[in-house]
Amino acid sequence: MTERKPRGFRLVTVQASNRLTPSMQRLRFTGRDLHHFATDENLHVRLHLPLTTDSDPEVQTRYYTIRSIDAEAGWFDVDFVLHEDGPGSNFARRAAPGTVCGVSGPCGLGIKPARHYLLAGDETALPAIARIAEIMPRHARGRILLEIQAPEDSISLDTPQDVDVHWFYRHAAAQAPEFLRKLSTEVAAFKTLQDRFIWIAGEHTAVMPFRPPLRGIPSLCVPYWRRGDD
Repeated sequence: MTERKPRGFRLVTVQASNRLTPSMQRLRFTGRDLHHFATDENLHVRLHLPLTTDSDPEVQTRYYTIRSIDAEAGWFDVDFVLHEDGPGSNFARRAAPGTVCGVSGPCGLGIKPARHYLLAGDETALPAIARIAEIMPRHARGRILLEIQAPEDSISLDTPQDVDVHWFYRHAAAQAPEFLRKLSTEVAAFKTLQDRFIWIAGEHTAVMPFRPPLRGIPSLCVPYWRRGDD
């Protein structure tokens, strides 16, 4: 029996690998017929990653944000957070030009039109937040809250003029709870605004408590990973 391929599946090839920060690696993939993935409505794809360099390796699937894409030129970029271990991190570390993997999708909703935006997350959400910041209306107002390990892990964000960016650093112990306190305060404030959209992503135990207070409000609150999992 022939195995059924996921929707939109195709093989892509690593063209280039670049270290963006101490904890993030960018891979550029090339492939045919990528127009299917060039949409701001679905920001993510499934990457079907070979776990070894064997000729017939085991493959695991992980979800990633397309950071940028040029379907006409036939490439897209994906930024990988370099955890100590895991299929995505290990693949990003060893991937060299010519390495092949599978991609399918797209999936994962983007943002809805609004006047006021609140975006928040950890480094796993940083590629999505960076892309959202670029595509949100230039007249938008709002806040972006980001929790990362250290200042050297930050990246430049192309935000509208009236969107403020606040960084919180996990290596500074006093700032770890401060991120969640600040996010709770901002969620409460943004809930009172008209024409707003709230987007939160990150570790499961940090993200899930925000779902109940956001019920019925234009928002997206997604756990990207769970502590203890690969």
